[in-house]
Amino acid sequence: MLDLSDLAGLIEAWRKDVVYFVKSQFGVTPSPQQAGLLNAVAKPGAHVAAKSGHGTGKSTTDAWLILWAICCFDDVKIPCTAPTKHQLEDILWTEVKKWRSRMLEPWKSSIKITSDKVTIEGMPGMAVARTGRKENPEALQGFHADKLLFLIDEASGVDDTVFEVARGALSTPGARVVMTANPTRTTGFFYRAFHANRESWDCYTLSCLDSPLVAPAYVEEMEKEYGRDSDIFRVRVLGEFPSGGDLQFIRIADAEAALARQLDPRAYAHAPVVLGVDVAWFGGDRNVIVLRQGLYARILWTVRECELAVLSGIVAEKWDKHHASAVFVDATGIGAGVVSDLRMMGRQPFAVQFGGGANDAKYKNKRAECWGLMRDWIAADSGCLDAGEYAERIKDDLTAPDYCYDMQGRLQLERKEEMKKRGIASPDFADALALTFAQPVAPAYQNIKMPILGRM
Repeated sequence: MLDLSDLAGLIEAWRKDVVYFVKSQFGVTPSPQQAGLLNAVAKPGAHVAAKSGHGTGKSTTDAWLILWAICCFDDVKIPCTAPTKHQLEDILWTEVKKWRSRMLEPWKSSIKITSDKVTIEGMPGMAVARTGRKENPEALQGFHADKLLFLIDEASGVDDTVFEVARGALSTPGARVVMTANPTRTTGFFYRAFHANRESWDCYTLSCLDSPLVAPAYVEEMEKEYGRDSDIFRVRVLGEFPSGGDLQFIRIADAEAALARQLDPRAYAHAPVVLGVDVAWFGGDRNVIVLRQGLYARILWTVRECELAVLSGIVAEKWDKHHASAVFVDATGIGAGVVSDLRMMGRQPFAVQFGGGANDAKYKNKRAECWGLMRDWIAADSGCLDAGEYAERIKDDLTAPDYCYDMQGRLQLERKEEMKKRGIASPDFADALALTFAQPVAPAYQNIKMPILGRM
């Protein structure tokens, strides 16, 4: 029996140990996966993201967290959102009701649940349910309290506009934020929590293979019906993002394979060294220099803000140091200044106009062509990407753009402006690598006049 004589001491212990709260109140022991999430959320200011296979108990964990916060903090506000009313009312709120019915007294009788609120008698704290849709971006906005727990269920389906509107609230000092979802999309706020923004999140993966709550028969059935290499198996069983969306130009699995691949230097030592230079326009974009030698590529240098004259000098230094046979510079916009500087130094860089015409008529422009050749290099089970600390970033860049075909049947890569509308940063690392495919290169380009590639 639980000793309720010292309620203040008990609640203080529960605040610090959510697993203890669950064991005390419900008489169950969370799975190791659930326990990891619960303990992570106990920390003030915790930002936790969990991607999950089917049936690992993430909705149950969310319900436990709502009841824990209501019971343990006097003036707590718990905004709960999901992309659909069904997810909130029929799944999450049903779980809350189920576990409230198993609680000890006096909590069981004191907690009141309506269609959109959970409250505890005599206390100002509450959990509220608000559907997070593009048409309702204020779902997580306007909450103020000393204790805040933002709970976002099926976060992969919540539109970026909801997160953008709620950005100030989510960053409130001390606020806890929990996102859980089946990882169905390779874009959006939830996806970026595991990739570009991973330093700001405590990330977990709840695989069915590691969960005692999932019957082995379910895993066997999914493997038999779809195969272990299918995206359905990745998402529904492994709790991993799909290897590629229907319109994704470069598949995640291909990018991951290139990053993991290792080559004997003898496999590419004969090839010429070429450099790709992507010049940043402004702010958060990066200047990037990539070296490629046949099947091997690596990032040489990157920085966000850099004067053009300084950048030109760095390009020249890398050119000499690595004995490059050719240097390809994105000459669109301010990149033309780098090309000009290098020519004033007596050098002959290739000026690449990404928006200009392609050599191959199946591509709409030079950028699509460069990316197409880069994709072939990656997908051919041969290219090796030595990205070091930037591995996750270049994987994000490579897999970020979608594609389509224009009225003439030419392949068209998604424009950077459209990507930014989806909340995706400019793929600077991937653009720099793509530039190295602007034209075939043979060793020693001395004394050859370099043309403008992709001329408008």
